Amino acid sequence: MAMTIELLKKYLDSEQLKYFVDPNRPACMLGMQGLCGRYQFILALENNGTFLQCRTLYYLQCPPDHPNLAEVLKVLGAINFKLRLVKFGWDPSDGEIMAYADAMIMDGQITQAQFNHMFRLFAMAVDMNFVRIGQAKDTGKDPGEIDPTTGGGLPPALRALLKKITGHGPSGPTSDPGNLDSI
Repeated sequence: MAMTIELLKKYLDSEQLKYFVDPNRPACMLGMQGLCGRYQFILALENNGTFLQCRTLYYLQCPPDHPNLAEVLKVLGAINFKLRLVKFGWDPSDGEIMAYADAMIMDGQITQAQFNHMFRLFAMAVDMNFVRIGQAKDTGKDPGEIDPTTGGGLPPALRALLKKITGHGPSGPTSDPGNLDSI
């Protein structure tokens, strides 16, 4: 049965996502803002629609001669060991670091719910690991997993906003989450 570009577009439309359709192949490109950064993704159908890949574009760079490359590769390996669907890779030819999630459709079909879950897990993994990989590259040390509820590794302004929204900070819950009328 395989997946078509029309079905992929329908799934993206139902999530109210804005995207561009590649005129030369069955693929859609979109951008999203996360807690830790802004990202570009491509969702491509390969092998006559029997294979779907979600992949980052321009995620991070770590050239082959970078002094902290070994630590970056250790961090990518640690992340890959923990995650099931999403994997991170490094291209030795140009130093590109990317994330991807693959689905072998074959003769079946991906439902809207499956697509939504896959894409959300992918986007969340990309966002939640951006700071960790970037810090490993910049410092040569793995800061460990970033806990979004405490804001570890997040910029101070974003950490304060997260504390205001959730009512939690590094020292635990606050009694008053504050006025949430504006952000």
